[in-house]
This record gives sequence, C-alpha cells and structure tokens, in this order.
Amino acid sequence: MTRMYLLINAGMYVLFAVWCAVAPTKTAGSVGLALASPSGVSEYVTVYGGLQFGVAMFFLVAGLMPRYEEAGVLFAVLFYGGLVAFRLTTFVLLSGIGRTTFVFAGLELVLGVAALALWLTRKG
Repeated sequence: MTRMYLLINAGMYVLFAVWCAVAPTKTAGSVGLALASPSGVSEYVTVYGGLQFGVAMFFLVAGLMPRYEEAGVLFAVLFYGGLVAFRLTTFVLLSGIGRTTFVFAGLELVLGVAALALWLTRKG
C-alpha cells in the first residue's frame, strides 16, 4: 500500500512537471497566473516544472527502495500539510478563486490525509 501511494505520487508529479515545462503559459493561466516576460517563463518552468520533477524523483526513490519508504511518507505528510494549510488560508482570505485551484486543493487534501493515515498506521 505504501509503495503504491509513493509511486502514484511520483507519476503524478512527473506528469505535472512535464505539463508545466511543455506548456507553461497554458498551465500558468489555468491557475490565474500570467507570464509577463521570458524571465517569468523561466521562473515558472523552474519552480513549477523543476521543483515538481524533484519531488517526483524523491517519491520514486522512496517507492522503489524500501529503506526510504518511511522517509517518503513523512515527506508527504509534511509536504501536503504545508500545501493544505497555506491553501486553506488563501481560501479564507481571498475571494474569486477558480475551479482549477479547488481541484488541486481537493487532490492535495486527499493525498495528505492518505499520507497521514499511512504514517499513523506504520509498523515499527
């Protein structure tokens, strides 16, 4: 179960990384960002593409190497915990948030709860 969770995360973040790197203007626009210059595109591709790719590789290693499974789950708990906390804060403070953002929030919440459940039920 833990291995599958980690590998699903890896696959999902590889897809997100490639999507952001290949179509930065489209993906940025889907969440309300406008890339105003080549520097903006570079920053977006680096942060949204590169960072997500790095996250994907960590989840992949943790999913393929049992000695890193626990670290992978702990990372997921902390990673999604941070995303959910900050996302919920924006939902309280801002209005007019788009549908795509809510979809991402739902996915982050589900993956965070799953990570927490895996963490709390781990053996050892």
